[in-house]
Amino acid sequence: MLESRISNAARVFISCGQARGSEEEKIAREIAERVRNLGFDPYVAVTEQTLRGLRENIFEQLRSSEYFIFVDFKRERLANPETDEYRGSLFSHQELSIASFLELDVIALQESGVKPDDGIIRFLQANAIRFTDRHTLPNVIADKIRERNWDPGWQNELILERDGAQFSDARRPDDLTGRYFHINVHNRHHTKTAQNCYVYLENAEDLGSGESLPLKIIEFKWAGTMLPGVGIAPLARRPFDAFFILHNLPTVVQVNSFSDSTEFLPRISGEGRYKLTYLVVSNNFHPVRGTFVLNLNATLDQTSLLPSA
Repeated sequence: MLESRISNAARVFISCGQARGSEEEKIAREIAERVRNLGFDPYVAVTEQTLRGLRENIFEQLRSSEYFIFVDFKRERLANPETDEYRGSLFSHQELSIASFLELDVIALQESGVKPDDGIIRFLQANAIRFTDRHTLPNVIADKIRERNWDPGWQNELILERDGAQFSDARRPDDLTGRYFHINVHNRHHTKTAQNCYVYLENAEDLGSGESLPLKIIEFKWAGTMLPGVGIAPLARRPFDAFFILHNLPTVVQVNSFSDSTEFLPRISGEGRYKLTYLVVSNNFHPVRGTFVLNLNATLDQTSLLPSA
């Protein structure tokens, strides 16, 4: 199972060898605790023996992390009799390769005796810190985090947010009044603008009958613009129109979309509870989904759209 990481703090992947029968596991826990005390959300990688474990734990944790700590403990002595050098942790080097591909910010440390510039690290400008005393690692890493100005207050992702009162009433060009329900897309990155963001209703389920409603994928409208794709500035929120309800048709859900055919519009009507899943895609962020429950009532003021538990 994937370890739950629900903190809003920046996530730190700690790649730290944990050889059986050694003190490395204890040191890894101490490093994680120091990182947590600095306000971050740490994850200590453990060796996975199956492909499924790699996909669900290691790969997913790497993908969802903002920072990477690489601790290269020495392993077996190399065969060259002219040198007193050891290989490093193969598993940690593999994780470092993935972290490099994901462009994570890296703090690298290598134990004295490990062959320098071996493996992937020779191609990275990681400037690995050499250490001899393993017990000083938590303090050394904490000092380096401060020196590098790592920031615990952001995450490299978009999230969908909504509070229960987030709607507005507006008179339409046809002189009818609609109530518009909005969902915010929050860019939690501290420096990167989300580019070309598009939003879709991916799934709709009638919770009363348990049936999924037929949908055709179509771009939904962002609030305040006629462009189907928008940018979202760092740490900013941008709302989209989840749907609207006409005051004179309180049990019929209608949408603003970029379709020129009513065949593409979702058909949601009748009092009841509906589970709606929205998908937001972007050029430079991973796709993100948000699920909300619509309580549709004949009395419009009793209709609500809340995050799914």
